[in-house]
Amino acid sequence: METVHRQIKAGNLRKLQFPHLSIRAKLTLPYVILSLIIALGGGLIVTQVVIDSVEDRFSSQLIETRKLASEIMVREEAGLLETLRLLAYTEGVSQAIEQRDRNRIRELVFPATFNAEEDVVLVLDKDSNVLAALLKSAETGEYEYPEITEKLDTLPFVARLVNQEVDETGDKYSGVSMADWGAYFFVSGPVNNEQGELSGLVLVGKSIDGIAERIREETLCQVTVYDTAFNPISTTFIEFPAAPGVDPARLLGVKEKQSLQRNLEIGDIAYTEVLSAWEIREGENIGILGTSLPKTFVVRTSRITRLNVAWQVILATLAAMLLGILLSRRITQPILRLKNAASQISTGNLNVHLDTYGTDEVAVLAQSFNEMAANLRRSEKNLISAYDKTIEGWVKALELRDRETLGHTLRAASMTLELARRIGIPEAEMPNIRRGVLLHDIGKMGIPDSILLKHGDLDDWERKIIETHPALAREMLNQIEFLRPCIDIPACHHERWDGLGYPNGLAGEQIPLVARLFSIVDVWDALTSQRPYRPAWPNEDALQYIRERSGKDFDPGMVEIFAEMVKKRFYDKNDQKTIPNPYLVRERPNQ
Repeated sequence: METVHRQIKAGNLRKLQFPHLSIRAKLTLPYVILSLIIALGGGLIVTQVVIDSVEDRFSSQLIETRKLASEIMVREEAGLLETLRLLAYTEGVSQAIEQRDRNRIRELVFPATFNAEEDVVLVLDKDSNVLAALLKSAETGEYEYPEITEKLDTLPFVARLVNQEVDETGDKYSGVSMADWGAYFFVSGPVNNEQGELSGLVLVGKSIDGIAERIREETLCQVTVYDTAFNPISTTFIEFPAAPGVDPARLLGVKEKQSLQRNLEIGDIAYTEVLSAWEIREGENIGILGTSLPKTFVVRTSRITRLNVAWQVILATLAAMLLGILLSRRITQPILRLKNAASQISTGNLNVHLDTYGTDEVAVLAQSFNEMAANLRRSEKNLISAYDKTIEGWVKALELRDRETLGHTLRAASMTLELARRIGIPEAEMPNIRRGVLLHDIGKMGIPDSILLKHGDLDDWERKIIETHPALAREMLNQIEFLRPCIDIPACHHERWDGLGYPNGLAGEQIPLVARLFSIVDVWDALTSQRPYRPAWPNEDALQYIRERSGKDFDPGMVEIFAEMVKKRFYDKNDQKTIPNPYLVRERPNQ
C-alpha cells in the first residue's frame, strides 16, 4: 500500500512539473503569474483609494470653480474701472459734455472703448440724461450708437454720483442694469471740469452674458447669475434653472459670507450647483453667482481612474513578461542551440559544431556535445572506409571470377564521376555514384560459373539467366541500408534508351540519369580495353560505335557531352588497360 501511495505522489509531482512545456515557458510562466498577481492587487487597492476620494475632490472642484468665478468677476470690475478712469480724464470730454456735443463725445471716447473691447459706454450729463452711447453688437461685434432717452438716476450707483456722494472707496460705484437693451454690469464715475465741478457721468459696462461665458471658458463649469432675489439674469445652460428655494439672506448676510450647494437638473442631466454672493469693491452684494458641474463628473473621473490604473497594470504586466522572456531567452538560448544541434545529429548531419561561451554547466555540456559529434564523425568515417574497402574487395573478387582485366571497374568509376561533374550533378552525390559503379556487376555473384565463364555463345536460356544479374543486384543491395542510394547503376545499367533493354524495359528518361551515364562509359571502356578474345578498339572506332547506338542504346544528350570530352582526350587509352589480372589462374594447357 505504501508503494502505491508513493507512486501516486510521484505521478502528481510529474504533473505539477508541466512536462509538455518548454524550459523557456517554465521559467517565464511563474514570473508572469507573480507579476499579474502583484499588479492586479496593487491596481485594485489604488483604484479603491482613488475612487473613495473622488467625491471629496468633486466638492473641492466645485468650491474651486466658485473661487475662480469670483476672481474673474473682480478682474472684470478692475478692467472696467481702469477704462472708466481713462475716459474720465480724456482731454476735452468734460467740455464736450457741457456743450452737449454728442458727436464730439463719441469721437473722444471711442478709441479707448475700442482698445479695451468694452461692451458698452454711456456718457451722461450731471442730471443723468444720456448724451452718448456706444454699444457693441453681440451679432457683428461692431459698435452702434443707440439713442437712449430715459434718465438713469433710478439706478442706485448713478443716483449716488448725481448726488455727488463720496465714501471710503472714493467716488466710483458699481451695479447691474436691466434695461431693454440688455443686462450689463457697470462701473460708473464722475467727469469734472477744470474747476473741479461735476460736468457729467461715465458708465463703462460688460454684458453679463459675456461675463458668464468667459467664466465657463476658464473654469469649464456652467454659470448662472442671479439678482439679490434669486431671479436668474444670465446663464450658460440651455435654459434658465429654477430659483432655489432658499432665503437669499443666507448668502447675502452682512456679517457672514458663505456658499451653498444644491442639486438641479437641466436637459435630463443632473448637476450640483454652488451658490455664493456676488460682491463688488465697495463690499456691496449686487447679486448671486452660481457655478455648476454635472454629477457624471464623479463617474467620469472614476472611469478615467480605472482606465489609467488598467493601462498601468497592462504596461507593468507587459514589462514583466518582456523581462521574463528576455531573461529566459538568455538562459535557454544555449540549451535551444544544443537541442537543435542534437536534432540535426539525429537526422544524420554530423557536421555540427556549437560555439561555447563561459564555463557554466551549459558550456560544459556544449563542449561534451562537440566531442561526441567529433567521435561520431570519426566513427562514421571509419565505418564508411570499412564499407568502401569491403566494396573494393567485392570488386576484386568479381574481376577474379569474371576474368576481367585489372582496373576496368576503377577506370569506369573515374570516368563516370567526371561525366557526372560535367553535367552538374552535386558533389555530395559522387560517393554514391562511385559505389554504384564499383558494384555495377555485383549481381553476377548469383550467376553459375557454367554460364558466367562459358566459352562461346550462350543459348537463350543461359542469356536469360545472365540478364537476371541487375535484378539480383537490386535484391542484394536493397538489404543493406548504406548501399540503397547506390542501387540505380547496378539495377539499371543494361536498360536501353529505346526500351529494349533489361531487366525492366525502361525507356528514355525513365532510366535513372546515373545509369544512363555509366552505360556509355561501360561500353567505351570495354571496347577500348585489351581482351583475351580481341584487341582493343581505337578511340575513334569506339566513339563511332557509341554515336551509332545513340537514341537506341544510349541517351543522345549524354552521348554528345561524352563525345566532347573524348575530343578533349580526357579518356585517352593508357597502358593500364592491357595489364592482365594478377590474380587470374591460367587454365591447364591441353596435354
